[in-house]
Amino acid sequence: MRAIELEATVEQHRIRVPDTIQDGTHLRVLLLMEDSPATSAVDGDDLKRRLAGLTEGLSAEDLHRPRDFGRGDPQWDT
Repeated sequence: MRAIELEATVEQHRIRVPDTIQDGTHLRVLLLMEDSPATSAVDGDDLKRRLAGLTEGLSAEDLHRPRDFGRGDPQWDT
């Protein structure tokens, strides 16, 4: 028996395995997660929690936005 350790992100409830693993290979899978899976809330609390976590891990420099003065006054030919 051989073991391969890999880290993957779930996309559409699928985890991609390395191409070196051929179709038909018998696998035993152990899933380890950092946090418990989020439970979806009926009242929309889940959306609030996701929006609140959007900036998690970002620095003030990441969130800095240049000051926008708009287009200014239009210049008309006279």
